[in-house]
Amino acid sequence: MPNIAEKSKVFGGKGVVLSFTRAPDVFLYRELIPGTKKYRYKVIDGANTLEAAIDKSLDAYNALRSEILEHAQEVAIRKAQYEIETNSPRRRARMITENMVRSKKVSIRKCLNNFLDEEQKKVDADLLKEKSLQNKAQGLKQLEKYLSYKGIEKTHQIDNNTFHEYITWRKAKKSTRRIELIYFKDFLIGYCKPRGLLINSLDEKRLMPKIVIKESEVDANPPLIEEGNWNLVVKTLKQMIKNRETGRGPAKYSVKGKGVYFNQLFYRWCLICKNSGLRPNIELNKLRWCDVKRENVGRWSKSKGETEDKWIAIIYIKDTKTGKQRAVPTNGVDSQLLEWRREQKEYLSRYYPDQKIKDTDLIFGNPANEMKQFPYSMFNTIWIRMIELCGDELKPYVFSDRNYTPYSLRSTFICNLILQGKDIYDVAKLAGHSIAVCERYYAKLDMGRKSKELTEIEYGIKGRKKTIMGSYLED
Repeated sequence: MPNIAEKSKVFGGKGVVLSFTRAPDVFLYRELIPGTKKYRYKVIDGANTLEAAIDKSLDAYNALRSEILEHAQEVAIRKAQYEIETNSPRRRARMITENMVRSKKVSIRKCLNNFLDEEQKKVDADLLKEKSLQNKAQGLKQLEKYLSYKGIEKTHQIDNNTFHEYITWRKAKKSTRRIELIYFKDFLIGYCKPRGLLINSLDEKRLMPKIVIKESEVDANPPLIEEGNWNLVVKTLKQMIKNRETGRGPAKYSVKGKGVYFNQLFYRWCLICKNSGLRPNIELNKLRWCDVKRENVGRWSKSKGETEDKWIAIIYIKDTKTGKQRAVPTNGVDSQLLEWRREQKEYLSRYYPDQKIKDTDLIFGNPANEMKQFPYSMFNTIWIRMIELCGDELKPYVFSDRNYTPYSLRSTFICNLILQGKDIYDVAKLAGHSIAVCERYYAKLDMGRKSKELTEIEYGIKGRKKTIMGSYLED
């Protein structure tokens, strides 16, 4: 057998990544066929170091799955036939254990740690977002708590009925429980099952209970499109700046005017979010000055004999939730960015005169922390305070009983485009949504928009000048 140059175990020792001295730059994945002393090999393409080979070993592992399983089944059948033909004493024992567990007995905690280590490798290889891993790790904490409650410590103890009680045991929103069950299934079926850690009779279709979420429950971020709502929000935001209101009430003391700065930032942040439709935390808070370009789309004025300027801001989103990059031409954002840049310069010249803003700096960065992101919790806190100050004047969205959230600014952008009669395909591209999601908004809003033509009765003199709407509670 050739001499081994480098070698490392992978997948908890199930396989090995190695290279031989005769070709040290060629790495292979090796796995033992169960029930034999024979190995199967697969060349790992595109890897010339051991670290790279380990990162890419998953593809080789998956490529060998069907081949190894077929050989293992053939070996098991041959052994069983031999024992039957020779009337082996082991035959009776085999018949008794035929329907029993044949999985490895490994602790839940050890498996979870190994699984998260594998997921971390995906993050390091830029195959998974750090935030996605954090969410998954947080969700899997509930798995460990629940299995402990059920008295289950090993993977082989999990059966088809294990999780049926979870949806009543776990006290959380339906959407939270639903995503947690997805994390559980990913861990059990995606990680444990290929490694033989679960019982053979486990049915992945029956494993997790189903949680049905109604359409009304999906609308967690109602838009601010009810008449007067947006004007009230803008008025309240301005009042908060004037009165130095923060998320915790009036500011009593502020080092270097941080409270005033964040209030001003939050005001511009809300307006730009509503006029661009960016996802508040993962897109708007990561937006840099170099990601926005100004463009003059002015037109020739025949009466004036000159070109009338009209500047717009085009926002380029490179890193999105869906993985699709997009360019968003906007109305109203250019003036807001100019005003914010002026306000930011004034603040820096007063409190941080040595700090210069670079193109690569975040637009809404924190000057006291090297222009890094503010914690998203600060935006949530001051948003809640703003909604409280709006009080009962803020009308609820007709299709939802949910509270308004910072993501309501994005919903408002989408709904306004639909109400303006924009093509649904264009709306989906601008928002970075699928057409199916935009159609859910569209179906409800379009009928509201058509209410006049669907209910109007022709009598008397035609042509009302204005459609007047009101509430049944008004006098």
